[in-house]
Amino acid sequence: WQGLAEQQRDKRFCTFVDAAYGIRALAVTLITYHDKRKATNGTRIDTVREIIERWAPAVENHTENYIRFVSKSIGVTPDQNINLHDYSIMRPLVEAIIRQENGQGGLKTLNSWYSRDVIDEGLRRAGVIQKTKTVAKMPVTKETASATVAASLGVGQLVDVMPQVSEALTKSESHFSSGSVVRIIFGIATIVVAGVIAYAQVKRYQKGV
Repeated sequence: WQGLAEQQRDKRFCTFVDAAYGIRALAVTLITYHDKRKATNGTRIDTVREIIERWAPAVENHTENYIRFVSKSIGVTPDQNINLHDYSIMRPLVEAIIRQENGQGGLKTLNSWYSRDVIDEGLRRAGVIQKTKTVAKMPVTKETASATVAASLGVGQLVDVMPQVSEALTKSESHFSSGSVVRIIFGIATIVVAGVIAYAQVKRYQKGV
C-alpha cells in the first residue's frame, strides 16, 4: 500500500503515515470490489448491500445495521445501483464506513473524525475527485451591452425627471407636446425596449440559441 508506516504493530490492520493515505486505501479497496470482484450472486458489486456484505461480513458485524446506516448516509436504498467512481457517492460511503468502524468522534462531520479536506485528499489520492461546475459567462453582444448602458442611463434620467412628470400630466394638452414630456416618454420607452432586448438575449442564451 502507498503511505504505509515503517512500523506495523497490528498484524490484521495496516498503519499509514497519515490519515489521507488510510482513506485512500479504503477507497481503493471499495473501488476494487466495484470493478473486479463479484457479489455472492455472481453479479457486479454495485449496491450498498453488496459492498458492506463484502467489507463487513456477518461473522464479525451487525451487517444489516451497517447496511442501513451507510445507505441512509448516502441517500440511497440498500439495493440501489451506485457508481463508486462518483465523488458524490464515494465521499459519504467512505465517511459512513469510517463512522461505523471508529464510532463517534469529536468533529461535526459525517465521519466525525476527519475534516472535509482530509477526506477529499484521501479520495484524490485514490483518483476520486469532485467535479467542479463551470458557470458559462454571458456573452457580451451589442444588444446586451447597449441594453445595460441604456437601462442604467435611463433609470438615472427617470429619477431626475419624475417630479416633473406629475406636473406635466396635469397641464393642458399643449404641454404634452413639449420637449420635456417627449424626453420623459422617450426615456421610459428606452428603458422598456432595453429591458425587452436584454431579456430576449438572456433567454436565447439559456436555450443555447
